[in-house]
Amino acid sequence: MGAHLVFADESGFLLTPTVAKTWAPLGQTPVVRHFDRRDRISVISGISVSPKLQRLNLYFRLHLKNIQQQEVYWFLCDLLRHLRGHIFVLWDGGRPHTGRLIQDLSRRVPRLHLVRFPGYAPELQPG
Repeated sequence: MGAHLVFADESGFLLTPTVAKTWAPLGQTPVVRHFDRRDRISVISGISVSPKLQRLNLYFRLHLKNIQQQEVYWFLCDLLRHLRGHIFVLWDGGRPHTGRLIQDLSRRVPRLHLVRFPGYAPELQPG
């Protein structure tokens, strides 16, 4: 049996409008009405490629705060629960990926392999 490849990353979404400039009829200043919200949604997600059928799957977790080590830990636990066999997680060198909690999980679970993308590698860019 082959291994699952999971390409993972995090992102944050602010719930405030991002309009900076817009068009309006001459002499009529446009007004964007909105609530002054400081809410955000953070997501950690991974696209997996299955070894046999070569199907793509999406796994994600939503959070109301910034993604930290604990959220990454629970995401990896979800992957381990859903995917059988070896799992290679390919991701950047972000701070939540390198903490003690993540390293301990990787040592305890031999089928979990964490692979860090290099910080800067133009030679790996296609064509």
